[in-house]
Amino acid sequence: MVLVELEKEGNIGSIARSMRNFSLTDLYLVSPKIPIGDEAYRYATRGKGILKKARIVQTLSDALRGVDRVIGTTAIVGTSSRNILRVPIDPTQLASRLAGTTGSVALLFGRESTGLNNKELQQCDVIVSIPASEGYNVLNVATAASIMFYELHKVRQRRPRLLEPSQQSVERLVSIFNQLADLADLPPHRKRLVDRAFRNVLAKSVVSMREVSLITGVLRRIRDKAQLISSQTRT
Repeated sequence: MVLVELEKEGNIGSIARSMRNFSLTDLYLVSPKIPIGDEAYRYATRGKGILKKARIVQTLSDALRGVDRVIGTTAIVGTSSRNILRVPIDPTQLASRLAGTTGSVALLFGRESTGLNNKELQQCDVIVSIPASEGYNVLNVATAASIMFYELHKVRQRRPRLLEPSQQSVERLVSIFNQLADLADLPPHRKRLVDRAFRNVLAKSVVSMREVSLITGVLRRIRDKAQLISSQTRT
């Protein structure tokens, strides 16, 4: 669990309590705006041990070091299909995709006032938003965290998917896809959008190791042929 620049002790304590409810243990605080004091411990109740072990870091990169998957949360979703960054899935869909997976997962929540910014969301593999009333869809961060924990807890006992692709193999696939985008001479802003769109597709899919391998092989052959044709044209 990673909390970015939270502003209220009570929310930090409440999240620690909820983490204890759902057997979560690792809490990172990125540049919190307030110290972890008596109020946080009062709200934490039996989650006090989680607060005591919480790690305070200065940057989001410090909190995400060594993490295999990064899940961002937002209440602000894209109102246009052009806003690729803020095309989310819901907590139930996330839980289904993470069921039985291996590796470490970081769940990010942002400031009570503004949430996670676009730069922080860019570091996420997938974005999640909790469906709520159109009249008032912004949940308290501790409430939102509890909903996420509950959905993830429901599927934690499922058997691991042994054919799940490694993060390295997925990154290889993304790298080759981006090389093809380079060969297509897309402008830089389009390349960034295409990269995010492809990552969104992979994050939202239940894709196997074999499928990733087959797609990587095809895209690699297309890339190699395109590079050969490009070099012959230049000569």
